[in-house]
Amino acid sequence: MVRVISDGEVRMTFAPTVANINAPTVAEVETAGTDITPFLSSLDTPLDGEAVDSSDLSSAFNKNVAGTFGGGMTGVFYRDDTTDTAWTTFPRNTTGYVTVRRFGGSAVAMVATDSVEVWPVRVITRSPATMDRNNVQMFTVDFATTEEPALAATVA
Repeated sequence: MVRVISDGEVRMTFAPTVANINAPTVAEVETAGTDITPFLSSLDTPLDGEAVDSSDLSSAFNKNVAGTFGGGMTGVFYRDDTTDTAWTTFPRNTTGYVTVRRFGGSAVAMVATDSVEVWPVRVITRSPATMDRNNVQMFTVDFATTEEPALAATVA
């Protein structure tokens, strides 16, 4: 087993439509999609879960059952004074599909049989980062996850 850092490995695209999130096509995620990878600084995809109390008086032990899970997604992106692709892709209320391939090379296009995650999203906010000396301009996008994502999809 080889452990790998995300730098140079992750590829992220944004597609306006995906017919089947468990089997997105190359045409949907690469041809019609926008490659956001060169602008991506970090991506947080939490799937927090809830425990629901199910205790009863038959025991002093506090029992619980699994409840709902999920959450939004947050990306931090660079601004660019020539091709500000990420900024123009994510205005507030934009809907679509974020596709993430965690292994395989950032500069390598997604192909059939690639393992990917497909996140149906809507942009909640697009917030410019604080501007200060000796830092590049960046912004944060908070996404609502509008449906359960496909975390083990295969590109068709």
